[in-house]
Amino acid sequence: MDSIELFQNIKEESKIELEKILKIRKVSKKEILFYERDMVDKVYFIKEGKISLFKINESGERKIIFILPKGQMINDVFIDENKSSAVSCEAFENSTLLECSSKDFLKIMENDFTLTKNILNHMQNINRRLYRQLKNSISIRMDKKLAAKLYRMGREFGINKGEWTLINANLTITYIADMLGCKRETLSRSMKILQDENLVKIENKKMYIKKEELSSYFKST
Repeated sequence: MDSIELFQNIKEESKIELEKILKIRKVSKKEILFYERDMVDKVYFIKEGKISLFKINESGERKIIFILPKGQMINDVFIDENKSSAVSCEAFENSTLLECSSKDFLKIMENDFTLTKNILNHMQNINRRLYRQLKNSISIRMDKKLAAKLYRMGREFGINKGEWTLINANLTITYIADMLGCKRETLSRSMKILQDENLVKIENKKMYIKKEELSSYFKST
């Protein structure tokens, strides 16, 4: 439980109550946790692994919204029980989750302002990321969108390897295309541009980036 960011600095009584209600759940790679418009009456946290959130558009194409790392809360805490999920959720890799009833979790939030504040900060960060995605999706070349996405992935999942940063996630060209909402062929062309600029390299199916150079690339006019 100590690995969950939202549980930092909360009351000891809250930790005791959380230990009573949280249950461990194992999920396999590509296993669906819930679908968009499902009524979700549980709250999920990532103890180990990675989870992806996605939406399906009118054409049946998948758009990856986020890949969440360990320590993150996966879904919203619904105050209104009639609200349904705005996204679908699946395991990006074999993962271990903590889950509990939304009602039980809300009761603990009622008695611990720090926990409630942590939740609000989490939602604020999610909203900022969504605003950034929206900004990057408007009138920006695909190679710059890709540079911004890889930079973000490097910050979240990066392992320093000298002048390069290894993105420690099993990313394929198809999956990144789903993240950016574009065709695989379009993504491949943009990836080639970044490789030619010596900003990205792929070796043995592993992706390496030059993080700060990518940041400068997508911010340039």
